[in-house]
Amino acid sequence: MMLLGPIFGVELVSVGRRRRYFLIRVVYALLILFVLWTTYQSIYVLSSDVQQRLSIRQAALLANSFFYSFSWLQLLAILVVGPTMAVGTIATERERRTIEYLFTTDLANHEIILGKLCARLALLGQFVLVGLPILYLFRLLGGISASLLFTTFLLAASTALLMASMSVCISVWSPRARDATLRVYLVLAAMLFIPILLYSLSSAGILRGFLWQTLGSPCVDFCLSINPIWTLGTAMGNRLALGTGLDMALIFEAVSYQVLCSIAAILWATFAVRRVHLRESSRGAVFNKQRVQWRFPRWRPQLVNQPMIWKEMFAGSASTKLGFLGNVAAGLILLTVIGLTLFVFAETSSHRGSRHGEGYFEYLAGLTSTIGSGMLLLLSARAAGLFTQEKERDTWSSLMATPLTGREIVSGKMWGNLYSLRWAFLILLFCWSLGLLIAPHSILTIVLLMLVFLLAAWYGTNVGLFFSLRSKTTLRAMGSTLATLVFTGGGYLFCCCMVISSSNSGFGEILLAPCIPFLLMFPAMIFGETTFQDEPDLVLAFILGMLGYLVVSVLFSKYLFTQFDRLSGRSCMEKREYAQ
Repeated sequence: MMLLGPIFGVELVSVGRRRRYFLIRVVYALLILFVLWTTYQSIYVLSSDVQQRLSIRQAALLANSFFYSFSWLQLLAILVVGPTMAVGTIATERERRTIEYLFTTDLANHEIILGKLCARLALLGQFVLVGLPILYLFRLLGGISASLLFTTFLLAASTALLMASMSVCISVWSPRARDATLRVYLVLAAMLFIPILLYSLSSAGILRGFLWQTLGSPCVDFCLSINPIWTLGTAMGNRLALGTGLDMALIFEAVSYQVLCSIAAILWATFAVRRVHLRESSRGAVFNKQRVQWRFPRWRPQLVNQPMIWKEMFAGSASTKLGFLGNVAAGLILLTVIGLTLFVFAETSSHRGSRHGEGYFEYLAGLTSTIGSGMLLLLSARAAGLFTQEKERDTWSSLMATPLTGREIVSGKMWGNLYSLRWAFLILLFCWSLGLLIAPHSILTIVLLMLVFLLAAWYGTNVGLFFSLRSKTTLRAMGSTLATLVFTGGGYLFCCCMVISSSNSGFGEILLAPCIPFLLMFPAMIFGETTFQDEPDLVLAFILGMLGYLVVSVLFSKYLFTQFDRLSGRSCMEKREYAQ
């Protein structure tokens, strides 16, 4: 406790009492029980035993299958939830202007960083340990050795330490919690998926040469060594071998590298927490003028009749600041997407035949589904901080005192958030437009892709603004927004997977209607001779999904326009004008 300081106790009590963390643990426990049920159903259905009971071997197979499913669920949950628990430690203090109070005390840098970090790690540890009793009960069935259990939780603990340390380190350099969240998930996406893609291209012989062997390959190998997804997938080996299948040496190597990276991130954050804030708060006008000279010229129209829209689109305070790491991660993702798209386009263009162009549109379906879904989540997270940011920066009262109506304020926030998606949309539009060079008659497919993406962006913006208006903090609004989007945009399928797999009447396909990844990929998939053309239920699901999101978005927008004054605690504009 002396090493951690008083910050640890305060953070542990204040953070541990928040209701949303209890809710997260309950949801995680329900997911584990659901995985248990689906695993049991799959083993029971595939069983050839005529009796209504499982044999010893089938019971061991059930326990082993549940162990592997539980391992993946636990790791993915840490990757999703871990950064959100630690990303606002320093950024929230800076945004609320309370970090100066910490600096005026006798607290050292390591007491501030370690106190906040260890409190978040304790909270994350409670989250991870939720599934331990259930897993221990399954050990009674056999098939799960103590070494497997220990190794899996060791990898989970090191991954949680890496996620929390990386989030705290990025939070030190972030002036706002919203920016810190976007930076963390951009870095996480680049760190997890780009090395796997580059390794696959290298194994296929596409990437080679002296530069790749001397610089690229060692960097990719190091990133793979700390990648928990790659480590767990590689270490599992043969899933059907009862009680075996984990490469212990590989996991221990990954754990050691993750711990070293975590220590480096903690030391870096401890060294820079005070220096970064003091340096940025002491910047003067001379520095700002010198900085502006290195910027590219920006188009800013004149302020005419829509001041709120102008503020959200062109004011510097409304823009998202990704920082150095965020820009590097976004640049790597951009280069990877463009490079892979051009490679697939060149390969597809060189093959002529009756199925010419279908391969590229199948690639577009996967690209739009994955990259598009990630963009929509980031856009929704940004929208979730538009109103709460005004409250945390003490500009909310000034905004409420203006003669702007609720409709003007909400529409300004809405258009500004959609405008921030312009560069990401242009990247996808470039990838879609290459399909016209292969198949000029695919113009309807490109138009449908644009409409689906923009409709999903409008829906995500409305959800983010709704929770931002009703929440007190940015992190709470972001958590509620992302949870809602993940569940309504495809997460509900976990609760309906048994219905979909057992349905023969087309009802299972109709359940795909709200799934946003399905809607994003469907226009590109129906271009070629795929199974989608022979499934009218999937076409109906696509139409119902589009109409449903259109209706929900219109209702959401109308609700925000009409109920803004009531939700914000502001007196109605009509009454104010009447009083005047």
